[in-house]
Amino acid sequence: MQFALELALCAQRNISKEMQKSRRFIIGGLIVLAALSHIIYGGMHEAIVYFVTPSELKAKANASGEKFLRMGGMVVNGSLQKNSKDLTYRFELSDGSTSIPVFFRGLPPDLFAEGKGAVIEGRLASDGIFQASTIMAKHAEEYSPPPDGKTSYPHSFVPAQESKAK
Repeated sequence: MQFALELALCAQRNISKEMQKSRRFIIGGLIVLAALSHIIYGGMHEAIVYFVTPSELKAKANASGEKFLRMGGMVVNGSLQKNSKDLTYRFELSDGSTSIPVFFRGLPPDLFAEGKGAVIEGRLASDGIFQASTIMAKHAEEYSPPPDGKTSYPHSFVPAQESKAK
């Protein structure tokens, strides 16, 4: 009888050790999972690109202060003023209901023009003029071929056309 009791105690100790090992494994797995979740969330949070519209910026102009912001909208037709000598640009960006004056010094992208979409980065100054440090021009997501089948670059090399000419 004593042998059976010792055997039962020994079996209980082995089960207890196995439970401790599995408990440690589960706790370690949870710690690793929490660490990975934190890293992924932090990376996604920094990678999210959000811009405010002129209406949103005007509504919280006092709260934005001198914070670095991205603002998106359309360049108002007739508002673009270029100074080629100083490389400065003044224009208004609108979301259809509100316009904000913008000042930019530098070279804008080639697609930047009146009536086109743009996202600008910078700060809203105390005088209400957005001081842009970067302009990103939006472009159409659809491809449209040149009109009348004409190539946009007449001297471009197209192998199929070269072999037909010979």
